[in-house]
Amino acid sequence: MNLHKRRNYYIEKKFQTKYMLLTMLLLLIYSFFFIIIIFAPYILTLYLDYPLAEKAEAAKVILLLHGKVWPWIGALIVIFGVLSIFITHKIAGPLYRLKKSLSEITEGNLSLKVKLRKWDDLKDLAEHVNVLIEELRVFVTTLRNDYDLFSDYILELEREIEAKILTEESGRAIILKVQESRKNIEAALEKFKIQK
Repeated sequence: MNLHKRRNYYIEKKFQTKYMLLTMLLLLIYSFFFIIIIFAPYILTLYLDYPLAEKAEAAKVILLLHGKVWPWIGALIVIFGVLSIFITHKIAGPLYRLKKSLSEITEGNLSLKVKLRKWDDLKDLAEHVNVLIEELRVFVTTLRNDYDLFSDYILELEREIEAKILTEESGRAIILKVQESRKNIEAALEKFKIQK
């Protein structure tokens, strides 16, 4: 994975579209109030009792502003909407990477490490996921090692039973080994409590 440059800025389409539309909506609301503030004095001049010359001047200004302001506001809203895609990719990219990593973890890949680019956001979340991966790796390793030990103990028991040499002393020795492995498993399981 190239950690330096992300070529596709529109990664998490649903997330980024939502924030692009939200940005555009906020700019539209802001522009609405801004336009009201700009146009209000001139509109009041048209509707209140002012001389005809002042009304004509106010009408000219409204037409001039109308012709100049609306296209620029529309263009700025679209420009800032598009810019929001470039801004949100610092969150969307890490989200995409974290989702992909979590999918790999659920498929059993515990050898990965989540790496983000230098300027990406959510680095603390990535570090928490890396800690989780390491904890799961230790847990699985403990279980795998104790599984191997249990398998060896069962084979030892089977051999002694088949050879008819199982004594109380050798049986107790195997039980002690099993209990020791059980303690290791209990310690590993203690971290992962399941709520009922």
